Amino acid sequence: MRALFASLLVALMIVSGAGAARAYTVPPLPKPQLIAVYFWASWCPNCKVLTPLVEQAWKDGALDAQDVLFVKMDLSDAASIHQSLLLAAQLGIGGYVQKQGSATGYVALLKPDGKTEITRFDRTGTADAIRTGIEKALPPAKPKG
Repeated sequence: MRALFASLLVALMIVSGAGAARAYTVPPLPKPQLIAVYFWASWCPNCKVLTPLVEQAWKDGALDAQDVLFVKMDLSDAASIHQSLLLAAQLGIGGYVQKQGSATGYVALLKPDGKTEITRFDRTGTADAIRTGIEKALPPAKPKG
């Protein structure tokens, strides 16, 4: 996923005009196999319990090395909601995010189409259950060779 973010940074430089003297060829961005959307707010007590569980699951599962796009939708205030909706629209999950309304304190796993929810996790689970759930939702690895 770090390669995805590096590619996005290069794309932003091109769009913003940085390095306009050079022509850049942006490689196609990899498609995630799974999108994890964390509906979060600074005022949400459930989020305060869920955040360390999600962080531990991510670390234990080495999920940065997987094709999982983790997106945090910050619903704390009007400005952060606006930014989150813009990001969701750009990622193709805007319709799904808007249907969720103002609910916070859960992570929804979506298929790559950004419309189909596979499952969700909240503060009642464990870090291990979250990690396992994400790993099970990933398609089987294709054999190399």
